[in-house]
Amino acid sequence: MSVVQLSITVTDDLSSLGVVRRFLHAASGILGVTPDLDTVDLLSTELMSNAVRLGCGEVLVVVRRGIEGSIRVEVRDHGYGLPELTTDADAGADDPPHALGLTIVDRLARDWGVDQYLPGKTVWFEV
Repeated sequence: MSVVQLSITVTDDLSSLGVVRRFLHAASGILGVTPDLDTVDLLSTELMSNAVRLGCGEVLVVVRRGIEGSIRVEVRDHGYGLPELTTDADAGADDPPHALGLTIVDRLARDWGVDQYLPGKTVWFEV
């Protein structure tokens, strides 16, 4: 039987970003997929940064083998509210740098979305 999904639970602090990136690199090998790891690193860092910024406790990261060698990464936090996609045109000079994080995800991921739970949500992407 082959592995199709792995997960890790991390704390909601900045030190977890590197832990998650290393986990995803190892997981892709275990799952037998070879995604563009630079893209996976960037997109997972964007999602994890949002979860850390909320500061709502532990963050669950799940990685699944997708179809045709793709990989799906899910980041679940326990914060209220849903992330909003901000376009370049919507972003103002006073917006923080992270305001365009989901725009990056939208442009680089094959697909992405948000599943809401109470409390919390899972933001996911596929590459």
